[in-house]
Amino acid sequence: MSSKTSKVGVIGAGNVGANVANALVLLRKCVTVVLFDRTLSKAEGQAWDIGDSIPLLQEMDIIPSNQYEDLADSDVIVVTVGVQQKQGQTRLDTLKDNAEIMRSTMKELDRVAPDSIVLIVSNPVDILTRIAIASSTRAENLIFGSGTVLDTARLRYQLGKRLSVALQDVHVYVIGEHGDSEFVVWSNAFIGGIPLTEFTIPQGEKLEQIQQEYTELTRKRGSSISERKGNTSYGISTVVCQLVDSILQDEKQIFPVSVRADSNYGIGSEVVLGLPCIISSIGIERQLVLPRNADEQRLLEESATKLNQAYDSGA
Repeated sequence: MSSKTSKVGVIGAGNVGANVANALVLLRKCVTVVLFDRTLSKAEGQAWDIGDSIPLLQEMDIIPSNQYEDLADSDVIVVTVGVQQKQGQTRLDTLKDNAEIMRSTMKELDRVAPDSIVLIVSNPVDILTRIAIASSTRAENLIFGSGTVLDTARLRYQLGKRLSVALQDVHVYVIGEHGDSEFVVWSNAFIGGIPLTEFTIPQGEKLEQIQQEYTELTRKRGSSISERKGNTSYGISTVVCQLVDSILQDEKQIFPVSVRADSNYGIGSEVVLGLPCIISSIGIERQLVLPRNADEQRLLEESATKLNQAYDSGA
């Protein structure tokens, strides 16, 4: 697979879908973007607006469509379609409306693009990814959700600033639900290869205080943005571009994406939530089992229980 011949489909021309398509063009991640929406005029308006930037960048195509057939032969299809989370709602509150949308979408994608890698971005992403896996006939490695990639990126960036190190040297994961029950695996946090517990922190500060502060920041960041502007779109769009790039370039980067949990996590084999995986040209190349302490295992089990209950009640 090569970015020189690559095609990426984006389903949904709303805030997130349009920003994903725009980011793919601006960052030159592929040759062709198909922006699909049931309302053709909406897809056209967004695609034409994005297309006006192409003469200032490099030659590529962005194609508006309301026909699933135009998604055939896509290397990756990004699913953003669904009811938007409203102010005061959690991501799980949108589940009932979005579950059927996801089932019908996957049925169409199995029909026209059975070999494409499908990246779920719609919320609640963990449960909708589980529904997508259950609804699809394609191999499971070809379906995953954006998980806690954005949450982890936020944490690494802010923690790096606090500790005065580059974010690339901050190695720590947020796992679990992309939502209120997500948590930071602090016991497995390293700064440039040094355990966080042994890293010199700013004078006068306590590690426990920093950990508590950044756990809360990570959980509340998305809702804080939505309260102010009505949605989140720029950060997740960049996340999608990074995941698409890892697929198209076969980079084998590690991201905490929404997948069915490995049995070694001890939370059952059906629940889907954010866990670190190697992302390559085949989608999920391998899931990694992240070391965690007893408290973190309890938090993981609580997150899994919450997602299982929501799936059983709303899906």
